[in-house]
Amino acid sequence: MNDSIFTDLHNKAEEFVSITRLVNESSKLRKTHSEQAIKLIRQSMEISDILTQEFDIISRANKTTRDQDTMVQNYCQILESNIRRQREIIRDLMGGTSIDRALLEQLEDLAQGLSQPVQKAIILLHIIIQNDNDIILMDNLIINRKKFQRESIDQLKKLAFRTLEDSDNAIRGSSSNLKRGIQLVKRLKDARRYIEENNRDELLQLIDEAHTGWNISVAVNRSSITQLVFAEQVNQFTEKLHEDSIAIRDLVVAKHDLFNRNLELMTELTVILSLEIKDFLPALNLVDEVGYDLSLPKDIRFKIGDLTSYVAIACADISFVSNLNFDMTDSINLNADLEKKSIDLTKIKLEYFGRIREEVRNMTEVTKYPIEGSGRNIDNGKMLESYLREMLRQIA
Repeated sequence: MNDSIFTDLHNKAEEFVSITRLVNESSKLRKTHSEQAIKLIRQSMEISDILTQEFDIISRANKTTRDQDTMVQNYCQILESNIRRQREIIRDLMGGTSIDRALLEQLEDLAQGLSQPVQKAIILLHIIIQNDNDIILMDNLIINRKKFQRESIDQLKKLAFRTLEDSDNAIRGSSSNLKRGIQLVKRLKDARRYIEENNRDELLQLIDEAHTGWNISVAVNRSSITQLVFAEQVNQFTEKLHEDSIAIRDLVVAKHDLFNRNLELMTELTVILSLEIKDFLPALNLVDEVGYDLSLPKDIRFKIGDLTSYVAIACADISFVSNLNFDMTDSINLNADLEKKSIDLTKIKLEYFGRIREEVRNMTEVTKYPIEGSGRNIDNGKMLESYLREMLRQIA
C-alpha cells in the first residue's frame, strides 16, 4: 500500500486530536466565563438589594419633604391672608380715629415688609413642591423598574447556571473524544504491521474507533449549535439588562439633578423663612401700644382687638415656620447624602453589568469554535474510517 496513505492517515489523526483539544479548551474557557458571570451576577444582586433598600428610604424621605413643604406653603398662604386683613384694619383705623397715626404707619410698614418675602416664599414653594412631586414620581418609576430588573437578574442567574451545566457536558464529551483520539493516533502507528500480519481484528477495532469518534463529533456539533443559540439568547438577555441599568442610572442622575435644583431653591427659601419674615416680629410689641380705650366706638375697639390677634397669630406662625424650616434643613442634608449614595451604588451596579455583559459575550464567542472544530472532525473521522476500510479491503 502506498506510503502516502499512511502519512495522510497519521496527519488526519493528528489533526483530529489537535482540533478536539481546541474544542475541549474552548469548552473549559466557556465554563470559566460562565463561572465568572455567575460570580458577578451574585455580587450585582447584593448591590441591587442594598439599592432597593436605599431607594425605599429615599422615597419615604422625599414624600416627607413634600408634605413638610406643603405645610410651609399652607402657613405662608395663611400669613398672606393674615397680612391682607391686617392692612385692611390699619387703613380703617387711620380713617379719622384718635389712634396714633405714626404707630399705625409703623404697623403698616411692617405688614407690607412681611408681604413681599411671604409672596416670594409662596412662589418658591410652588416650584419646589412641583419638583417634589416630580421627584416622587421618578422614585416610584425607579423602584418599579428595579423590581422588574431584579426579576430579570434572577432569570439571568438561572440561565447562567444552565450555561455552566452545558459547558460541563461539553467538557466531558470533548475530553472523551480527546482521549479516544490520542489512543487512536498511537494505535495507527501499527496500522502497517496489522496489514502485513493480516490482522483484521485490530483493523476492525481501529475502524470502530474512527467511526465512534466522528459520531461523537456529530453529537458535539449538534449540541454546540444548540448551545450557541442558547448562548446568543443569554447574550441578548444580558444586553437588555445592561440597557435597563443604563436607563435606571439616567433616571437616578436626572432625579438627583432635580433634587439639587430644589436644594438651591430651598437655600433661597431658608433665607426668607429664617431671616426676612422675622423682621415682622417687633409688631407684636408695637400693636400693644395701640391700646384699648373704652371711649372709642365699639366697632373700632373690635378692630383693634382683631388687629392685635392677627399680629399675634402672624408672629406665632412665623416662629413655627422658621423652626420647621430649621428642622427641614437637617432632613434635606440627610436626603442629599442618601441621593449621592444611590448614584454611587447605581454606577457600581452598572459597572458590574458591563463586566457581566463582557463575560457573556466571551462565553458566546468561545461557543462558536466547537461548532467549527467538531464539523471539521466529522470530516476527519470519516476520512480516517475510509482509509482504514480501504486497508481492510487490502487484506480481505
